[in-house]
Amino acid sequence: MRMKKILLGLALCSTFAANAQKKNLELTAKIAGLPNNTVVYLWGPLTEKTDSTYTKDGGFSFDVDMSGGGSTYILQVGGADSQGTVLYLEAGKVNITGKGPYFKNAKYTGSPFVADWMDVSANILDGDTCVSQKQAAEDQLMAAQSIGDTEAAHAAEAKKTALKKREVDASLLWINKHPNSGVASYLINVYLSDAMPRADLVALINKLGPDAKNTFTIKKMMSQLVGGSTIMMGLVDKQAPATTAPDVNGKNVSLADFKGKYVLVDFWASWCKPCRAENPNLITAYEKFKNKNFTILSVSLDTEKSKWLQAIAEDKLPWTHISDLKGGDSKVAKDYGVMAIPASFLIDPTGKVINIGFHGDALEKRLAELLP
Repeated sequence: MRMKKILLGLALCSTFAANAQKKNLELTAKIAGLPNNTVVYLWGPLTEKTDSTYTKDGGFSFDVDMSGGGSTYILQVGGADSQGTVLYLEAGKVNITGKGPYFKNAKYTGSPFVADWMDVSANILDGDTCVSQKQAAEDQLMAAQSIGDTEAAHAAEAKKTALKKREVDASLLWINKHPNSGVASYLINVYLSDAMPRADLVALINKLGPDAKNTFTIKKMMSQLVGGSTIMMGLVDKQAPATTAPDVNGKNVSLADFKGKYVLVDFWASWCKPCRAENPNLITAYEKFKNKNFTILSVSLDTEKSKWLQAIAEDKLPWTHISDLKGGDSKVAKDYGVMAIPASFLIDPTGKVINIGFHGDALEKRLAELLP
């Protein structure tokens, strides 16, 4: 059942260590005809962890630590794909009952996220209908290409594109209606991660509610999209870490010095080509909103002051710059959970982090909302 749906749209980085209070998932199943003493696997492709148990009296159960947040899992009895199913799971309870064989037509009840997953399964995943249609279109495309039938190939490609658009549109509609559901993380990862520009994807994730943002899936995706660890995602809607480092003249500058303004704390370095390429966009945003209670505080991860100062001069960056010149060992970067650059944090006048990873058009759009 939908086993191929778990293929990821993003190449995600290594597993995160859980940093939250322990929270567990209690999953129980009772399915008629389920063979006894058969191994059952609960595998998280993103968490890279596998739990296992054995069937007994036509059922099985799991008690799994979910303190790292919800994610997508494959639940499988034995070794055949036909004996498995894909589920979004988080801390809470899931009860599975059915008449078999295995998970066919099973009933899922429990915590609120279960109902959300059932809604997505029925109305977006279409009970495998769209999967089979896409596979049929792919088969038609390959067959047409093998015989050089250009017209048939174009028709099959158009069908694939239309099916993909249907999935994307349905996913966006569902997420907009359920922005705080952890199930939204599944739709973003599987259907939207390779269908939306990076900036639009970051903007969508920033609009999610806390339950959705704190899923393992979203935290892991954001680590690649905006260059941060779970520390970074934990800063959203909280007070920004106190930031103090020397400016270009050696004078200590603190984030607190800018209280009362909207501040973009931007992490960069002279040697970072994507950072340098983004600087013209930052200049545009700065010039447009600098007289509307907005400024930028750039934090460099350089180790050589001469190169740092040269880059500032070359790119003509008129705002405040700070750096302890410790590169990747920068205390400020560690406090913000920055693991790759460019990385940015939009902070409101009270010192609270309100957005992460905004650059270019996304930054200007957000500032226009805040500072009309």
